[in-house]
Amino acid sequence: MDFRRVLTITSLGHLLNHSLTLIYPVIMIQLVALYPQASLTTLGLLGTAHYFLYGLGAFPAGWLTDRLGARNVLLIYFLGSATSVLILAFSSGLTSLAVGLALLGLFCALYHPSGLTLISHSSPSISRHMGFHGIAGSLGLTLGPLIGGAVAGWYGWRAPYILFGFLAALAGAFLWMTSTTDSSHRSPSHPQAKRPTQLRLLIYCYLITIFMGLAHRGTLNFMPLYFSQVFTGALAPVMVGGFLTALVLASGILGQILGGRWGDRYQRNRVLVVVVALNIPVLFLVTYTQGVVLVMVAILWGVVNFSYQPISNALIADFSSPRQRGTLFGVMHGLNFGVGALAATLAGAIGDQWGTAVIFLAMGLLLLPATLVGILLRRIGPSISIDSG
Repeated sequence: MDFRRVLTITSLGHLLNHSLTLIYPVIMIQLVALYPQASLTTLGLLGTAHYFLYGLGAFPAGWLTDRLGARNVLLIYFLGSATSVLILAFSSGLTSLAVGLALLGLFCALYHPSGLTLISHSSPSISRHMGFHGIAGSLGLTLGPLIGGAVAGWYGWRAPYILFGFLAALAGAFLWMTSTTDSSHRSPSHPQAKRPTQLRLLIYCYLITIFMGLAHRGTLNFMPLYFSQVFTGALAPVMVGGFLTALVLASGILGQILGGRWGDRYQRNRVLVVVVALNIPVLFLVTYTQGVVLVMVAILWGVVNFSYQPISNALIADFSSPRQRGTLFGVMHGLNFGVGALAATLAGAIGDQWGTAVIFLAMGLLLLPATLVGILLRRIGPSISIDSG
């Protein structure tokens, strides 16, 4: 399959995926007012259901990708996500909202194992192309809170889900009419055909992924609310939280570019630990700064945090056989998003007890063990710096 078509399809899927999953933290600002009896812990629990299934579903998604093919799994993702939005559109309380969020998370879980597998099978420069793919995801992360906040402010919290669900349906129809296959990696002549799966090194990558997922989700889930508490003024809180969070997530585009270049230029297993460790002081600063400085520090966190993704995705490809890659990407994202989903409830409890600002300090502390594992990977792992089939 032509790689330009692969990158187009996967980038579109990545953009919509993160837009759909980043609407909830913004509309939570409205839910706080709509359901005053619900604590932050309760609303965080709704986010946990959404993100836990988003992660849990990645395990079977990877298995299905290796057996049904990436194109078919991508199609199920597009159409299933659009269908889940209908439940959210007609929800009348927290229970039906939780059901809709859970189903949306489950269908969105299908994306990453299939999309990343499709790229890794056909890319001549995996880290760089993972960076390009990640840019689309960062755009989705930006558009989710930005457009979601604006549309929710004008038309209510259901409206952004309906908008992005409609776009997912259109993308599914486009993919349905596109003849694409993913079978070249099964040929003995494929350049990666003899690449073995190195389980020990994958375990190190997975451990780092768990802690990065916890810190990432806990930070993003409450960043819009924190911004709305710090910056009060003429605009609706949901718009303030959505806009500033979108600004932070937009900086992730630079992070994806840098991470993609670093992953191709330097030894990936060595640069990864540096990127992970840099998140810690930046998250500490988010807790202890205010005003314009807070926004600048949060933007810096966006750059540092998202530079991790193309490097880690490329390492999974480095350490895996192409025939097992869907399953192994599924394990990675199942751990990242599934275990990471627990941070929504954890962070909500921390916010209830000590205030929203302390959440970011706690998320930084979670990355200390990730840094230690990264040091082990740096010392033990092979020196991989370029993609060589």
